[in-house]
Amino acid sequence: MLKRLALLAALIAGPTFAAPAAVVFVNGIQNTFDDSVASMLVLKGNMKAKNLDKDFVYGNAYNASNGFFSDMWQVFQQKNNETQDAKDFWRMLDGGAAQAGWMNQAIYDKYLNAFSGSSMPELPEHLKVYRQYLAEGRKLVLVAHSQGNLYANAEQNLLISGPNSAQGKVSSVGVASPAQYLMPGSSYITSSWDQVISGLRLIKKALPSNISIGFHPTQDKMGHSFVKIYMNTEYPAAEQVLSKVSLQAI
Repeated sequence: MLKRLALLAALIAGPTFAAPAAVVFVNGIQNTFDDSVASMLVLKGNMKAKNLDKDFVYGNAYNASNGFFSDMWQVFQQKNNETQDAKDFWRMLDGGAAQAGWMNQAIYDKYLNAFSGSSMPELPEHLKVYRQYLAEGRKLVLVAHSQGNLYANAEQNLLISGPNSAQGKVSSVGVASPAQYLMPGSSYITSSWDQVISGLRLIKKALPSNISIGFHPTQDKMGHSFVKIYMNTEYPAAEQVLSKVSLQAI
């Protein structure tokens, strides 16, 4: 009986981790590699300044920019392929034949090649980085800004449903999210003053705003910048984003 209770308790508690979590920043459009690194460093600095860092390791999953119009075309391709929720992801891909929670290597490779050959060319490299962190025994938290949320959702679907399922080991904190669903265990913050996401909602579905930051034209007239708006500790979003990252990483 005691052994059964111990097993049940372990199942309820979820996976255990041998090392502190990896917090990885996934950037949006029109970011150079240096921009992406700078955003990650601001995130890291704010986490430490608020005493929310627990010896986490920080990294970048860079989404390359090819200019405004090319980047926007990529976003609309990704939105056109987006589904209503995580379960619909599999029905869209394979007519329901592939169920979330199980994929063999051949099916995984098929989907990975399809994505990386079309709207998400960085996907294989991102997943390689994520799997390395997971192999080190780390929980993985993706902090995704803007278009980075579309990458993060697809990547979590593949990590959770592919070989060596990462169920319970990976989540995301979406910032200024254009996505229309959240993966289990994930969270997001989007300002009602974010004109980029508000504009997108006129033609595409996206998660509703859940915070009001106000209009700060001297920082960013569009209210969309990761560093100037969402990580600005003078505004309310920063504290919420940082708290979500810390909670999901522990």
